[in-house]
Amino acid sequence: MVTSKGTKILSITVLSLDADGFAIGEILDSTNQIEIPFNTNNIDFNLGDILLVEAKEINNVWIFIKIIKKVNIERKQFFAIVKLKSKNLILQELERGSKYKEKIEPIPSNNYSIKDGDIVRAQIASGKTLNKIKIKKIKKNKLRNKREKLFAEILEVIGSSFDPKTFSYLSIKENNIRNEFNENIKNELKLVNASDINKRTDIKSIPFVTIDGDDAKDFDDAVFAEKTHDNMWRILVSIADVSHFVKLDSNLDKEAKERGNSVYLPNLVIPMLPEELSNDLCSLKPNVDRLCLTVEITLNNDGKKLSHKFFRSIINSQKRLTYHEVENIIDNKTPYTDYDNKVIEVIESLYEVYLILQKLRKQRGALNLDLPEKKILFDDKNWPTEVKKVYGLKSNKIIEELMILANVCAAEEIQKYNSESIYRIHEPPSPEKYKTLIDLIGKPLANNLIGKIPHPSLMNKILEQTKETPDYEMINQSILRSQSQAKYNNINKSHFGLALKNYVHFTSPIRRYADLLIHRQIIEIINTKPKKKNDTNLKQKNNLDLICEHISSTERKAIVAERKTIDRLIALIYQERINEIIECVILSVHKFGIFVSIDEGIADALMPVRELPYDWYKYNEKKQSLTGESNGLIFNVGMKLKAKITEVDSSTGSILVKLDSSFYNGEMRKRKGKRYKRK
Repeated sequence: MVTSKGTKILSITVLSLDADGFAIGEILDSTNQIEIPFNTNNIDFNLGDILLVEAKEINNVWIFIKIIKKVNIERKQFFAIVKLKSKNLILQELERGSKYKEKIEPIPSNNYSIKDGDIVRAQIASGKTLNKIKIKKIKKNKLRNKREKLFAEILEVIGSSFDPKTFSYLSIKENNIRNEFNENIKNELKLVNASDINKRTDIKSIPFVTIDGDDAKDFDDAVFAEKTHDNMWRILVSIADVSHFVKLDSNLDKEAKERGNSVYLPNLVIPMLPEELSNDLCSLKPNVDRLCLTVEITLNNDGKKLSHKFFRSIINSQKRLTYHEVENIIDNKTPYTDYDNKVIEVIESLYEVYLILQKLRKQRGALNLDLPEKKILFDDKNWPTEVKKVYGLKSNKIIEELMILANVCAAEEIQKYNSESIYRIHEPPSPEKYKTLIDLIGKPLANNLIGKIPHPSLMNKILEQTKETPDYEMINQSILRSQSQAKYNNINKSHFGLALKNYVHFTSPIRRYADLLIHRQIIEIINTKPKKKNDTNLKQKNNLDLICEHISSTERKAIVAERKTIDRLIALIYQERINEIIECVILSVHKFGIFVSIDEGIADALMPVRELPYDWYKYNEKKQSLTGESNGLIFNVGMKLKAKITEVDSSTGSILVKLDSSFYNGEMRKRKGKRYKRK
């Protein structure tokens, strides 16, 4: 439907939703997606909900305007866990807020055998199916306006909820992530030729090293640095030449484009390329000749880039190193005799270059958030046992800064000859999120932001001022939630977080399709040597906007799948801690309840408003607070609480808590009805 303003009314399904209300929706009967900004219209919605929204299409991208309403459309297909209830099996939908939770009865099937604890994909049975197997169709109860019983057909058994890997497979299914390579791909792999020494620069004598995680298998970058005789820094970053193996419009290329990226889950990896390529032919293993696209960079001691040059190369990495090994070398915890002198020299040079690049990063004001990653530890039976917060090491940051430098060189190289490309953009916070951040942190900290154009350096000042205070983690989280989502765009719109004008992804073509396209663009420049801008003719140039939209979408799906899997595995660990009293900090406040961080950020939980002391609570969106009219209790972001874990559901990844009675005086009374009654 087209409105008088030239906008359109669209029906969308909510695909992802963060604690602040920022969401991604998919347009029904389409793969196109749309971003729904923060706290829009105060309409409460959940994952899987159908929304009617007003939007406008600009350059093949849908721009959200407003939510009109939430639409009650009965979904035909759904995911559920099989529960044993009164000696009968029923299906419990995994979507929170489902109308028919615990009221769906599975139809016996010859194709699937289901048991208690299984997670399945099912669909509501049609009248035709019910008649066929002689089940009388249940009509709506007019008085209560709901069905007493629903029946469902089992379409697929994903696995048992007692097997942690099932949660990974579930996330894959929920987000329509491709997990198998077809026969065409396998046949094409047999024809792949790894030899190509013609027209390549032989730099096998250079002692490259790879630095990756302990469990990494796809090594797509090798690095080298040295001080030159004229007191300059020579840096070489060699990236696996995936474009040699994956030809444009081949079956491999089409599959990689469709997948968009590799998906990394805690106990499962879904590669963008088959393992024969990602873990073998393309992987820069030590002491093996490998084909690369290399950038050679010259820096002075102040970090100013004097030159860069791209060329196709053949290398032979000298050593596969882990982050912990490099960290120990830097900190002098490892005897030099354990490694070849050349390797030690390279690491020392890389570290010196990193220190220079770090100074430059600080000078340009790149956002400097200090947030850990969650790492789940498993026992020998693949059962999750512990969640750890992992902070980046100096060795991690060495590689990070070198990859950023190489990415900038790639962007600048393309900018010389092309106006269009696959840029990695990160736009400033939206006005709504920026205002919310100001309201949350309050004065005097907010004075750094009020009346000023958003810039990461302003946020860094706030982080520096609060570094030694109890609010530091909350400030980090609040600034993170204020950020726009990074994405790909065929038009260069700069990168806010990195404070860079020109930026592309170049360094990971094994796991990101965007990087593969950048490689092809640079190789075209190397081969054709264009003399003026827009003198190249990239075959995919005409639909770069569509490719950007698609790979941004696959990236978001991968992020959602990873986050959901982590949530479910964490919930599995916390099942042993029901009724335990824990320390928590309020992350965000909503009409329906409070999201809290527990165990110093290890996990997030929801404290529903019904679990607060009995009262009528007024919600203040601006301050993100709930205030009790009678008891005067105020709950706002950053407040520390004690709470009891009351419910854990590993199938949905949700943890529910209630306020511990030690927090307030008086007895807690149960809520009656759907609303709190005034005293």
